[in-house]
Amino acid sequence: MATIDDPQDPRLEPYLRMRDRNLRAEAGGSHFLAEGRLVVERAVEVGIALESVLVVDTKAPAIRRLVPPSTRVLACKKPVMAAAAGFALHQGIVAVGRVPAPPTLEQVVANARAAGRAGTLVVCPEVTNVDNVGLLIRVAAGLGADAMMLGPRCADPWYRRAVRTSMGTVFSLPVVRYPDVSGPESFTADLRWLAGPAGYDLVATVTDPDAPVLAPRARRDTPDTGTAVLLGSEGYGLDAEAVARCTRRVRIPMHHGVDSLNVAVAAGIVLHAIMQEREPRSE
Repeated sequence: MATIDDPQDPRLEPYLRMRDRNLRAEAGGSHFLAEGRLVVERAVEVGIALESVLVVDTKAPAIRRLVPPSTRVLACKKPVMAAAAGFALHQGIVAVGRVPAPPTLEQVVANARAAGRAGTLVVCPEVTNVDNVGLLIRVAAGLGADAMMLGPRCADPWYRRAVRTSMGTVFSLPVVRYPDVSGPESFTADLRWLAGPAGYDLVATVTDPDAPVLAPRARRDTPDTGTAVLLGSEGYGLDAEAVARCTRRVRIPMHHGVDSLNVAVAAGIVLHAIMQEREPRSE
């Protein structure tokens, strides 16, 4: 454990002005920032490699006991931490970790079926708000999805705010991502594979007034049929091409002139109904 008095200390480089965009780019996407004790605890629980933790000195002994011996603990006073980060960190703790190897879609589907599940995926072609991406990961994990697919135009799920709003569930929920260069083609090909050989039911969430109203237990899947729920962008929803690839459309019934919900809220409602469809009907 090291005590730091200078906000320009070289050991604070990953934390300076909390530039996670630069950190992600300069490290080739291999590092991320985790803010808050609960998020750091969850990283430790699932074995995420933490290189260092920056913490206010009063909390440093407890954090030293929490993290592995290989993790450097950097302790400082609150003003030093605020000067380095560029703003006051509410919980007084932030860590630099290494992003685990991402899974492929084929691995996710195979793992679900090996576990005796047909598989449930949350698919986001273009969700650009970092906080929404984090909330979606938390919702998907909490309601039992097997994984998420984030298209190439989605916000980075390993940005500090996304990691924080996911409450660390990004460490345990598989997230399939697509590179910027070949991403659109790979993403489209994987959707075709899901709807074809993989045998998935692709569900488009829409606001179209002629779409069927979301209804739990509307159908019973066969044991081999997985479900992929497609959620559109915050401003425009799913484009026509994405909807055309889907097996069916669903809409959430709305009232009082409200036409749509926040994407994470909508995901929770739709995913809850989809998971109920997995339960066998009582005779």
